[in-house]
Amino acid sequence: MLALVAQVPQFSEKVEVRRVVLQVRVLGADGSPILGLKANNFRVLVDGKEVIPDVVEWVDLSSTGKAPSGEKGAAPESQHLVVVLVQRDLQRARASGLLAFQGRAAEVVEGLPENFKVALLIQDSRLHLVQDFTQDHRRVAEILRQGLFRALPYRAGEPEGPSLRRFLDEETCARAATPEKGLRFLAQALASLPGHRQVILLGWGLGRFSYPGVYMPADYVAASALLEASGIPVFSLDITDADWHTLEIGLIHAAEDTGGLYAKTHLFPAQAQKKLAGALAGYYEVSFPRPEGPVGVHQVEVQLRGVQGNVFCRRTFADPPGLQLP
Repeated sequence: MLALVAQVPQFSEKVEVRRVVLQVRVLGADGSPILGLKANNFRVLVDGKEVIPDVVEWVDLSSTGKAPSGEKGAAPESQHLVVVLVQRDLQRARASGLLAFQGRAAEVVEGLPENFKVALLIQDSRLHLVQDFTQDHRRVAEILRQGLFRALPYRAGEPEGPSLRRFLDEETCARAATPEKGLRFLAQALASLPGHRQVILLGWGLGRFSYPGVYMPADYVAASALLEASGIPVFSLDITDADWHTLEIGLIHAAEDTGGLYAKTHLFPAQAQKKLAGALAGYYEVSFPRPEGPVGVHQVEVQLRGVQGNVFCRRTFADPPGLQLP
């Protein structure tokens, strides 16, 4: 006689809570990163409503691990990529401003940790890949000091691991006739590469002036959306030798849209240099459960509690991840 054994269905319960993770840089008045912050030091507003961050980790880009709850740690082992993008122009205020700051930019590159790989691009009437990714920081610094106004063509060094040349070939670079198009091509290239990616923009401006103000062309909109979605900040250093100029608005947009910083270099160059070095040192990962409500693109603002400092963070995030930003 066969015994009939009832098959009892097995049930399991799985609760998936989507989380939002923001890269947040916090600098003091002197430009140095503020360390040791915890979750209660951050106030996060999503679409104007406060959410409570429950995990905060300091990511030290000069090393290879990270620590929870605001303690000093290091980034997970991965490649660290920095692109220096230089807007070159012979207009007097732009050329003189670049010449005055190029040495300080070179010092920042020389001071990068050994685990950083650096690439150098120049934008004029087209893009020029001057140096593909390399750990030879001195080579890049030397070009920044002496080679930004040399006659073309440049010979880009062989890449060490990841390569921009795969995406920015001669034909593509020749098509980058505007700074916005060059930034879009660079964004597309970096979005295809893994690791921590950051852009240093030594620039005189972005956007187009048209009454009654400056508008950002479609190439910029595409570039900033891709950089933001890929977690790639732009650190805009305004090298124009002027207290104010129209196209600085575009440089400010590039920084604010991607979670980077904007600084002028002509009045307080040492302060701009220190801010750049501080921003490159690392960031906080501020994490919280996804707020209830409709999916889409959400406005986000991060403020500090109990400490004074300057906060740099992207202004929107997409939910679900991968949703195309406007």
